[in-house]
Amino acid sequence: MAIGTVEFDLSMVSPESGEFLTARAYTVEGVENADGSLRQLSIGQLVMAICLNRASKLETDIIALMEEMSATSAQLAALTEIENDILDGGANMDNINTSHVTYDGRDYSFYDFLVNVMGFSSSDVPTGFADASNTDLITLIESKMDEKNSFSQQKMIELQSLTNKRDQSYDMISNILKSLNTTMTGIVNNT
Repeated sequence: MAIGTVEFDLSMVSPESGEFLTARAYTVEGVENADGSLRQLSIGQLVMAICLNRASKLETDIIALMEEMSATSAQLAALTEIENDILDGGANMDNINTSHVTYDGRDYSFYDFLVNVMGFSSSDVPTGFADASNTDLITLIESKMDEKNSFSQQKMIELQSLTNKRDQSYDMISNILKSLNTTMTGIVNNT
């Protein structure tokens, strides 16, 4: 078997009319015999190939989702740092461009991070502060943090679902291998 893509259909002869019926075409990626067909593969091997392909695709989706969740966590950490600096008075509240936060390996001014990374409106983020604008900005930051937390919870549910589906694919492969082994052992014992 080589790596490749094989298309096949579920064709059969109708028992009633004797006509050749063709069902929907299917594609199995990653499995190909030397002649480009699936004819030499057993049903168990075909199912395993499909399950492995599915598990591999799910694994790729899981990794992408985990990277997305990691980026969201980093954004939350940066927002928390900005909020704490504003609340604790550690930030230079006379000029928001002189206070900095690190995100994704880069150093951003609070203003640049909030506007360019988090998508705040530039009119909502003052460059200099009075006590009233601090409260407004804190409210906006907390709102964005709530949105990111909600997003993270949704993605965590999606991650759990993808992980369960991937595990089911591996369980099916394991069950097929066990069944094939039992069958082969039975055949060997009967000869």
